[in-house]
Amino acid sequence: MEKKREELLNGSIIGLFIKYFIPTLIGSAAVVLYNIVDRFFVGKISEKALAGAGIAFYIVMLIIAFSMFIGVGAGTIISIRLGQGKKGDAKKILGNAVTLFAILGIALYVLLMLNIDTVLLYSGANSETLPYARAYLQIILFAILPLFYSFGLSNVLNAAGAPRVAMFSMLIGAVVNIVLDYVAVMIMHTGIEGTAYATLIGNVLSAAFVLWFLIAGKFPFRIDMFGFKLEKESVITIRFSKLKLEPKIVKDIFSIGMSPFLLQAASSAVGLVTNKIVDTYGGTYGVAVMTIINSYLPIMTMSVYSVSQAIQPIIGFNYGAKNFRRVKKSLMTAINAGVMLSFAFWIVVMLIPKELILFFNEKSTPTALKEGVKAIRIYFSLVIISSFGITVPNYFQATGRSKYSVTLNLLRQVVIFLLIVIIFSNIWKLDGVWYAQPFTDLLFFLILLGFLYKEKKFFDKMIENENNRLEYKETTENKKDGKNKNIN
Repeated sequence: MEKKREELLNGSIIGLFIKYFIPTLIGSAAVVLYNIVDRFFVGKISEKALAGAGIAFYIVMLIIAFSMFIGVGAGTIISIRLGQGKKGDAKKILGNAVTLFAILGIALYVLLMLNIDTVLLYSGANSETLPYARAYLQIILFAILPLFYSFGLSNVLNAAGAPRVAMFSMLIGAVVNIVLDYVAVMIMHTGIEGTAYATLIGNVLSAAFVLWFLIAGKFPFRIDMFGFKLEKESVITIRFSKLKLEPKIVKDIFSIGMSPFLLQAASSAVGLVTNKIVDTYGGTYGVAVMTIINSYLPIMTMSVYSVSQAIQPIIGFNYGAKNFRRVKKSLMTAINAGVMLSFAFWIVVMLIPKELILFFNEKSTPTALKEGVKAIRIYFSLVIISSFGITVPNYFQATGRSKYSVTLNLLRQVVIFLLIVIIFSNIWKLDGVWYAQPFTDLLFFLILLGFLYKEKKFFDKMIENENNRLEYKETTENKKDGKNKNIN
């Protein structure tokens, strides 16, 4: 533990970032694969099935929001406590997180299952898409607890300095999902239900792997693939004596986790409203186009989110140790990495939008294809600056300032985008939905510049105080040395 703490507090920031980012990115890619693979095979069934799965997607996003509520909140506090050398407190936080996952998971399952048709109809389902959406979601809901433990505890592993274990757990689920999707749709012809069962089984195996590592505290065997080794031991472990909820810990987890929860929940809620608008002006083919856009969007958002996850333990440890010079450099590293990743994504979607549409819906009608190409180019036109909207709020969350993070996320998702998409769609119909996203990206970017300027002034002040303290200490020591020489 001390070796890892020393590394995070004094090691090369770029080197540490790369070390944490690569496995975190691979793990995030595995999460994205769940959606992409499912929709690829669902698209082989029909356009209606693709639209139905797209509607159910927003409910899955809501489930992920709850997993982040606990996982990111607990992970952030664990990272800070480990940076302070309080390993016992970190174990208590992990135990409380495990219990909260179980309580919220069961409650969410019952609530959604009892109101499944109502939820889907409010999500934009119509008479054509409801049967597909219902068939898919009924099975996916059984994956709530496994998803909570696989995705949520992966956030804890990242924060505790074991990103490769989190990555491997996601890879297990993704590989199983891909294989079973192919078998279910292409060989057994089980339809949309088969893809849902594939996702369920993948999540169960992912969760089992994470829980095994955190309960045992280590692997009973060595995992070394092509020279890539997983962390053999866990810094913290799940202990049954720590599962009892403590109000103070629960409050802290909720406080820190509120920001990513609101971001995901608001994204889901706004997506439901947007889907309803798209269905009004574009019908089933419009919803299918929106589903395709939402299949590619996580590639960018999750890659930039991986940057935030990779930098989180570095920022958390150094913020806890009041090493603000390293915190500032870590933030700039995250911002630059986010911009580069979103730029690469922008290049691809601008160059081959037609191919991206046909990948999911090779039977696409000429009307849907034309609308899809136009929609993708408009929707992602300012995606480069949208990376700031992920990196900056997550930075505030990583430093324990959840109020800033919550405010920014709500401002972007609920206030700005929702208002713009309603106004624009009333004026330009379906095109208004596509233009709402880049306009939101631009406006929110300008707001974030103000927050970054304020943060820069804070860093400069803290670093100046630290320099003055070191200078005073050095001067005092020199005077003492001079007196000692005179005495001698």
